[in-house]
Amino acid sequence: MSKTVSIPLKAEYAKGTTTIARCWRFERRDGHVVTVTTCARDLLINGEVYRSKEGVNPTAIAQEASAAVSNSDVTGTMAAESVSEAELFAGLWDGAFVSVFEVNYRDLSMGSMQLQSGNIGDVKAGRSAFTAEVRGLTQRLQKVVGRVYTAGCPWVFGSIGSAYIPACNIDLGPLTATGAFTSVTNLRTMADSGRGEVSDYFGAGLITITSGDNAGVQMEIYSFESGVFVLHLPLPYAVAVGDTYSVTPGCRKRYEEDCRGKWNNTNNNGGFPQVPGSDKVLGLGGTEGTNL
Repeated sequence: MSKTVSIPLKAEYAKGTTTIARCWRFERRDGHVVTVTTCARDLLINGEVYRSKEGVNPTAIAQEASAAVSNSDVTGTMAAESVSEAELFAGLWDGAFVSVFEVNYRDLSMGSMQLQSGNIGDVKAGRSAFTAEVRGLTQRLQKVVGRVYTAGCPWVFGSIGSAYIPACNIDLGPLTATGAFTSVTNLRTMADSGRGEVSDYFGAGLITITSGDNAGVQMEIYSFESGVFVLHLPLPYAVAVGDTYSVTPGCRKRYEEDCRGKWNNTNNNGGFPQVPGSDKVLGLGGTEGTNL
């Protein structure tokens, strides 16, 4: 990626001592923007206030003229006005877009020097601090593109395709249910005594909390039985009796149990349940993986 820098800012870099400050602009997938800088005072850049945050420390950014991924880390302290532990565990910062650049904080008219753009990767959080990985845009080139032959169906349950794009093609609209919790065990387990669906009907489905402290948070369901929901991960905030929710049923991607028996949707199954597994491929003389 070619970089452009103004002549005055380039001259500032050439000095033995500079007044350069690094800035980050984070934009979450929900549109929320957080701007911070290493400068000792707040900076007004392009109509946005970049807050001075003590304890925000970057690592060096190394780039080369190739398709290699340019990653770096940023560490910082937890703060309610920027990044909180609850937001990290709720996944609100997953995949957030980040732009890193430098300015001369004594003369912002010199413009900026773009250092890196990318997305937030792995995030590690402690009691009072966090470390976030900033993955460069070339990270996306590392993904494998194409079909993978698996026994389970690869489509997202409820996805709608077209004549040229295969998908699940189950309409989740009529299947979406709503209710309110009548009892709460912990952040992962809560129940609605009014639910009468069969066991595992909502297993692998998605539940969205629509009121209370967790309003808007969505979690995958690990299991469902007799009106009791057990989630894969705990909700970020305490759940209260009476909190409302909406929930969609799930699919565990099995051909017989789900596509045929539960949803009668075998025509849209994208899996390959008849392809022999490694036990068949590696078997010796039909002994299915044994050496007997």
